[in-house]
Amino acid sequence: MSRALGSALAGGALLLLLPGGGSASPAVTRIVVGYTERGYACAPAFEQELGADVIGKIVPLRADVLRFDSSESASVLSLLHADPRVRYAEVDGIVRALRVPNDEFLPTQWSVTKTHAEQAWDLSTGSSQVVVGILDTGTDPGQPDLGGKLVAGYDYVNNDQDPSDDNGHGTAVAGIVAANSDNGIGVAGYCWACRLMPVKVLDADGTGFASGLAQGIVWATDHGARVLNLSLGTPVDDLTLTAAAQYAWLHGALVVAAAGNESSPTVDYPAALPNVLSVAASDQSDRLYAFSNSGARVAAPGENSTTGRGSTYVSFLGTSSAAPVVSGIAGLAFSLVPGATPAQVKQAIETTAVPIAGVVNGRVDAYATLHTLAPALAQPGTPAPGRAAPESTPAPATGGTRTGAPARRTKVVTGRVRQGRNASVVIATGAGLLRAAVTVRQGGRARIAIRLLAGRSAVASARGAGRARLRAEVRARRYRLLVSTTSRKPLTFTLTISYPNGGA
Repeated sequence: MSRALGSALAGGALLLLLPGGGSASPAVTRIVVGYTERGYACAPAFEQELGADVIGKIVPLRADVLRFDSSESASVLSLLHADPRVRYAEVDGIVRALRVPNDEFLPTQWSVTKTHAEQAWDLSTGSSQVVVGILDTGTDPGQPDLGGKLVAGYDYVNNDQDPSDDNGHGTAVAGIVAANSDNGIGVAGYCWACRLMPVKVLDADGTGFASGLAQGIVWATDHGARVLNLSLGTPVDDLTLTAAAQYAWLHGALVVAAAGNESSPTVDYPAALPNVLSVAASDQSDRLYAFSNSGARVAAPGENSTTGRGSTYVSFLGTSSAAPVVSGIAGLAFSLVPGATPAQVKQAIETTAVPIAGVVNGRVDAYATLHTLAPALAQPGTPAPGRAAPESTPAPATGGTRTGAPARRTKVVTGRVRQGRNASVVIATGAGLLRAAVTVRQGGRARIAIRLLAGRSAVASARGAGRARLRAEVRARRYRLLVSTTSRKPLTFTLTISYPNGGA
């Protein structure tokens, strides 16, 4: 039977699947054999009797990948199906992926606003202890926005330890999940501090074997990934993939998978498997894109600006682009509540989604997810792991003595910065005057700077020796204040912000 996996990618197209040791050849057939517990102990001798070439082993699943001459495949399958030591035997099929979109970078990260990610970042920007596995075409280690983000991975296409990206799809996926943020270049990933584990299961053409994907899922789980992003799919069910996804779930990893780009009323596999969080692609109006498969558990923005190979950036469209949005939010959730289980994170994402047509639960909301997991933290001025932590949050005071003057809030935070590592605070203001002052608490008269950003546009900035102040007229919207320094030594600072109350 054919088991094509295709990556749910750009332009409403279907794509990827995974390799597990070499390219396919019409002269040979790959068969994946799942054994009983007793049968697996006898597998080496049994496979030798069959004259099989063993090209892969998935020990936790008691499954081996065997290679035979194509002329023998029908008789071998009949023999395997009749053997009581064999639970299942399937042909390991392949599928080819479409090309990755390579449009020039468009600075329109509406996805972040739609999912309330900026508000979520007030609670957590992630943790370096949380690793997200990117099971894809690999990841480009030379992409500057992914610098310092990658942990050791594996290449199941070439069976080596160099999971470099020779396609571009995996690098684009990785950037949405966890591109470096507050570094003055490129794009912002959803989980700023999370690290990425590249597991190459697709070749340069975006094709691979189902057995390779299963191997990758088990490997990433065993090596500590808490979230596994699968921006790929096949319309055909697969017993080995089913076992691999269940293995991840039982060992503490949440699998997130693209729903597919075939405009189908059903989702692809492995997105359709039990305990896998399936993701459709929605637009700015909270409608599913016409190419997106429907019936997924949730939807997420399907157009994201992200990292390309080298130093490039791309606008990435498809369910392959939507899935890493959810993986990034899951990374934030595990960062905020390290003891959470995959079931708890999956439930939080699903139950807080904003209802829209075409999916079971709705379009994901990053802030609502974190609020549900840790409601006590979801208050104005709450410390965010790895970020500037509020020192105190005085109660709102009236702004002036005039009747009808808008209420004001004062937010005081402390944090640490050094050259190349900024601190960030997100606030929601009403219309009026904003004042901000930053003071170096340790470091004397070291240079310190503060910037007020609306989206990616700078509204105001100030810098000085030991302290800096800024004033700006603001509108009712969300703003971000960035504190930075040229000091190579870490500096402790206090930031005081007074602004018209906007509800946060």
